[in-house]
Amino acid sequence: MEPNFFIVGAPKSATTNMSYYLKQHPQVFMPENLEPYYFARLDIPENYQREIISDKKKYLDLYKKATNHKAAGESSPVYLYCPHAAEDIRTQFPNSRIIISLRNPIEITDSQYYSLKFMKFNASRSFDEILDVDEKQIERDEFHIDNLLIAGFYTKHIKRFQKIFPEDRIKIVIFEEYIKNIIPTINSILKFLDINESTIFSEQPKGAFREPRNSITKSLLENSVFRKIVQKTIPTVPRQKVGERFFVKESQKPSMNKYQRERLKKIFQQDVKDLEDLLGRKLPWPDFN
Repeated sequence: MEPNFFIVGAPKSATTNMSYYLKQHPQVFMPENLEPYYFARLDIPENYQREIISDKKKYLDLYKKATNHKAAGESSPVYLYCPHAAEDIRTQFPNSRIIISLRNPIEITDSQYYSLKFMKFNASRSFDEILDVDEKQIERDEFHIDNLLIAGFYTKHIKRFQKIFPEDRIKIVIFEEYIKNIIPTINSILKFLDINESTIFSEQPKGAFREPRNSITKSLLENSVFRKIVQKTIPTVPRQKVGERFFVKESQKPSMNKYQRERLKKIFQQDVKDLEDLLGRKLPWPDFN
């Protein structure tokens, strides 16, 4: 069976949590490698630090165990903002359904920063220094996969998908509403996937800020060779479970200062207004109300 749905983003917007719930339904198949990044291959440099699947046969091998399922899919949040992803999905799997989760862009920018810092991307630069560079890239209309800001310009990303997929093939979820109504939202996603049979879900862990458990795990996680070996040999879901049990612990994410929040508000304000016009609704993001 080939994939027929994609959770395309946004990053840090509960896409993994959604996947964990959907995987519990007997008629939904999602591979252990939840984020293969296959449709980002045209937009990611060859020396990118993350392991991606770029060969179509290897990608389709992820779905070998999908047999009597109604829906098969994956969740790679970068697809939302990779310029070639939408068209590439449509070309290869034209009848696909697209699921998009949106979160306050200020929050995803902040979370992305700590995620990249955790993986030692841009580790030597401060949040403000990275924003200085990333904002200039946006102004020059340059695409860089690790730009902290690019994912949050939702309007143009959604329009890219709307241009090539019918309206009834795209479902948009608002993160802040999802986390308050998880099971009803999951059931609405199943209905979107033409699955009407109900099932009983077990509660799944929500995303949280994490840091290394100790100096030894910190050293391992900061080692690029170790990370690449682990990414190559252990699929996403078991890798995350091992990491949560032995390598990381939940912690409190440092608060964003007022100046940084105001700066991001100015950057995203017009796009949020355009997004509300596009969706025909107000969004539950207090920074912009």
